[in-house]
Amino acid sequence: MRLLQERWVIALATLADDGLPYATPLFYAAAGLPGSAAPIVVFASRADTCHGRSIGDGPTAVAAALYLETEVIGEVRGLQLRGEVVVCSRLHGDAAASLRAAYLERHPVAAAHLGERDRLYALAITWAKLTDNRIGFGKRLVWTFEPPWREEFPAGPGEQTALR
Repeated sequence: MRLLQERWVIALATLADDGLPYATPLFYAAAGLPGSAAPIVVFASRADTCHGRSIGDGPTAVAAALYLETEVIGEVRGLQLRGEVVVCSRLHGDAAASLRAAYLERHPVAAAHLGERDRLYALAITWAKLTDNRIGFGKRLVWTFEPPWREEFPAGPGEQTALR
């Protein structure tokens, strides 16, 4: 899924407080976690946004899409995604630090703007469908993955449960 590495804005779809669908564009970085094949999309936002309230601390099911905007039919490429989002602070310290580093490497200007009210979120892709007209009109490839936090493990004595 090289396209995930090539782009930097994703449209994230959640359910709003009123139960209606809500989509928002977000800057992201593609990353991974050791021991997991699931691609991770890391994004920053605030907990008080519509999508932030919907996600909570997670895991929360979401959908997302990204695409290459072009008028040339033979160049159309895009990804439709499903996955689970958690706030990175729930992840094991090494995982959270690794995802933060990936986000800041992709968006260095964000380092000066991430404040106390901002959170980093990790979207583990569980299903992806690639449309790539360069390999054939309407050609689609589908992948499925297990999110890395399906199995919980203790973070340490007296600490909250961390997610893998």
